[in-house]
Amino acid sequence: MMMRNPILAAATAALLLSSPAGAQQATVDQNLDCAIWASFRLGVSQDEAERTGLMIATAWFIGLYEGQSGRKIGEVMGARAMALSPQEVQALESSCLPRFQDFGNRMTKLGSDLKASGG
Repeated sequence: MMMRNPILAAATAALLLSSPAGAQQATVDQNLDCAIWASFRLGVSQDEAERTGLMIATAWFIGLYEGQSGRKIGEVMGARAMALSPQEVQALESSCLPRFQDFGNRMTKLGSDLKASGG
């Protein structure tokens, strides 16, 4: 999996401009699972740019989970991660990666719109 630089740049902006929009499109459990997926991928990635993107993805999914559930991620992440096989975690990529890429695309557009408006 290769993260594109625009996704990485947009995701970095997301740390400052985080929005619960993704939470409306996914369940609490899906956001928890995606935080686990991003953490897992971060642990096995050797590419520095990808690792940076995955750190941001992990933080974004954790923020969505905590915002939706009102719970701290540490209360549930370990137990849920242990319940998933490595194959199940890898299979989450097909749903988690497109969500994170969509978020990055929205942040890229926001940045472009702000730049165009002089903001």
